[in-house]
Amino acid sequence: GGPQRRRPFPAPPGPARARSAMEVDRYDALDSSSEEGSSLEEPSWINWFCLLRHHELFCEVDPSYIQDRFNLYGLKEEIGPLYGEAMAMILGSAPTERQLADPSQRIHKVLNTARVLYGLIHARYVLTAQGLSDMKTKYHAREFGQCPRTFCHKQPLLPVGLADAYSAAGDNPVQRFCQLCEEVYEADTGNTYIDGAFFGTTFPHLFGQTYPQTRPVKNGFKYVPRVFGFKIHREGEEGVEEVEWPKRQANDPDSGFDSPT
Repeated sequence: GGPQRRRPFPAPPGPARARSAMEVDRYDALDSSSEEGSSLEEPSWINWFCLLRHHELFCEVDPSYIQDRFNLYGLKEEIGPLYGEAMAMILGSAPTERQLADPSQRIHKVLNTARVLYGLIHARYVLTAQGLSDMKTKYHAREFGQCPRTFCHKQPLLPVGLADAYSAAGDNPVQRFCQLCEEVYEADTGNTYIDGAFFGTTFPHLFGQTYPQTRPVKNGFKYVPRVFGFKIHREGEEGVEEVEWPKRQANDPDSGFDSPT
């Protein structure tokens, strides 16, 4: 019982080397029940995946949703030849530490494909009634972070993608959207790349329409740059008056004010 704690895997044996984002040293530890012989029930892959460090943005997709082929339309062609193995992995048990510690095992290749496949399924799931409800729980727990803008007063954020298509080049990282200032901010995912397509461009806006009580009242607060109390005039802005400097009167030779030349 109780929430499962996130902790890193011990580093694999052997000399230090560069590792991909999905390899051992960037994984959190499995729950103690996953250790061989410690429990009759192994944790699911989905539960394990969502407990990885920096994966707080993900919710656990209901396996019954994944098993419904209607929800998977088009993904087999997009994922490619490892689709079947990746799907079996997602619906199976979490990998063991021994499997993850051996970089020569095929599991690492399948694991990366499963990550992408789960992310694309996740983007569809969070648009369903159950998915939106699951994300609302995480939203109220502020698991997506808070807006860094001062005048938003720590408004909870929502994950969003700037594109709906997965980027193999890694140039579509997930962002976080603020319903108050309506700006997007980088998500803190450490060295782990999480694609924006795993959440999509629609989610935060559909979330706000589905749960209007989560939409904050606009406060109208806006920082105004000033110099000596005067608003700064920006070239090209309409309706902004230039500062009038006091001018010396012709009959006042002792005045200390001069208009700028």
